[in-house]
Amino acid sequence: MKFALRKYLPSSDSERQSQRLRIYRLLRKFLIGFIVVSLLNGIFSIYFDTPKMSSIRRRNEQIERQYRILDDKILAAERILEDIKHRDNYVYRPLLGIDTLDIDGIYRDYPDSKYAQLGGDRYSPLMIDTWKRLDRLTRRMYLASVSLDATQDLAENKELFSTVIPALWPIDRTKLKYVSDLYGWRMHPKYHVWKFHEGIDLAAPAGTPVYATGNGIVSESKTANGYGKIISINHGFGYTSRYAHLSKQFVVQGDSVTRGQVIGEVGSTGVGTGPHLHYEVRYMGSTVNPINYFNKDMSPEAYIDLVQQLNEKTVEQL
Repeated sequence: MKFALRKYLPSSDSERQSQRLRIYRLLRKFLIGFIVVSLLNGIFSIYFDTPKMSSIRRRNEQIERQYRILDDKILAAERILEDIKHRDNYVYRPLLGIDTLDIDGIYRDYPDSKYAQLGGDRYSPLMIDTWKRLDRLTRRMYLASVSLDATQDLAENKELFSTVIPALWPIDRTKLKYVSDLYGWRMHPKYHVWKFHEGIDLAAPAGTPVYATGNGIVSESKTANGYGKIISINHGFGYTSRYAHLSKQFVVQGDSVTRGQVIGEVGSTGVGTGPHLHYEVRYMGSTVNPINYFNKDMSPEAYIDLVQQLNEKTVEQL
């Protein structure tokens, strides 16, 4: 038995060295073969898709097509929303005599950090742009929904709305001497600095009756710095009116008033250059030009004539 095993073992150093050389050559061939196969596989994967890579590529292309289709749908929705907004702002609201609605920040984009998780991909620009457009569309749809809800409420209560909107002249036009100051920026007659004038000044003799321009509840009847004796009326539907520089106040806070009711008299209290009524209209907390509401108590010809005179900044007697 020992004789048989000795037959297969190296009998000398030269034989052992020869055996190691054969093993080295075999390993070298194996390594070269592995490198060649890897290179061929890499080259093949570059120019030819494997079944797995082909499936992934088709899936990516499908996702990209879906995003393109979604973009087209967003564009179509934006156009429909723009049409709704146009009709609300230029048809429904003018018919009801109400200003357009705005919500602070509704057109402001979200910070980029909101979309950070979508970065780091070849499709990131497409995905981020699509999500930004979706977010903008969502915010604008919310604004349109709120605006249309308000318009619908006013339409359903049009009869009530027609009695509360401040659409009457606050004084008898036959008593009006002239329009001494307009709505907008002006040089203040007393302070001699440019200030925004939030109403319109109607010069009239002291003691001229002042009328509530719409139904409502008196929210203020007091003396205020600069304005003298004032009365403010909350008409509802977002509208308020203010009457300043009065000589007398005939109503107190909490009183209900009706359109045309005498609530005070023209005076010169507060800061002013003579007897006149400072008259303001506010909608949703912001002042609006009162002249835009006078036409509801005037013939079209008289309204056009008044607007022309105001645009020319005349102070002629009306």
